[in-house]
Amino acid sequence: ILEMDTYRYHGHSMSDPGSTYRTRDEISGVRQERDPIERIRKLILAHELSTEKDLKDIEKNARKEVDEAIAKAKESPMPDPSELFTNVYVKGYGVEVISWCLFLFLMI
Repeated sequence: ILEMDTYRYHGHSMSDPGSTYRTRDEISGVRQERDPIERIRKLILAHELSTEKDLKDIEKNARKEVDEAIAKAKESPMPDPSELFTNVYVKGYGVEVISWCLFLFLMI
């Protein structure tokens, strides 16, 4: 199990822009100091493991892959509701019962 400690840059939903309870300076500061992608980018450049251009090319390709995956998902049929919690939780931690209860609740 991996537990990641990161920062939510955006609000919880379209009705919550996330800017009413934190400033742009706070968000920008966190992005510069704690963002895991920015931190690894700085380390890679500091140790001359790659160039800025190479990293930008990698990011460009990653964004293209994400855009293609989004397009494919939008074109695909909706999955069967029984698949809602497939491969979401690790088996054996007692979450199977919670998953099943949530599934039943959502079906009501």
